[in-house]
Amino acid sequence: MHITIREWAIQEFGFAPSASTLASYAKTKQIHPAPVKFGGKWMCDEKAVFVGLCSTDSIEITDPVVARIFRHGS
Repeated sequence: MHITIREWAIQEFGFAPSASTLASYAKTKQIHPAPVKFGGKWMCDEKAVFVGLCSTDSIEITDPVVARIFRHGS
């Protein structure tokens, strides 16, 4: 069953962060399973959990052109 993201936050954290913070969590998939938007409101599964941002693996860049792009953006 889906509940509003605000109701979910109160169950998960004991309080509800601001609406913009909750929308950011939803957009960046920091909640699993990911919330969906119904009629302009973010809804999530009542058993969803907050996972936060996942770390990204760093890789060694050996191509000098790719390294330049990452350093300077062009």
